[in-house]
Amino acid sequence: MSKIHELERMVDALRRQRNDCEPKSNQNPRYLRYSNAVSALLWLIEDLRAEETA
Repeated sequence: MSKIHELERMVDALRRQRNDCEPKSNQNPRYLRYSNAVSALLWLIEDLRAEETA
């Protein structure tokens, strides 16, 4: 499994876990942390893809 694929699976898992949070709002600290983690992983995926094409 490539690094990108592994990170994409992590994003999917975090999104599923985030969807279990109530309320679904950035006012909920746990929901916000999940959102931040997803964003960070997406940035890593972009960086890895950019390195592959360089």
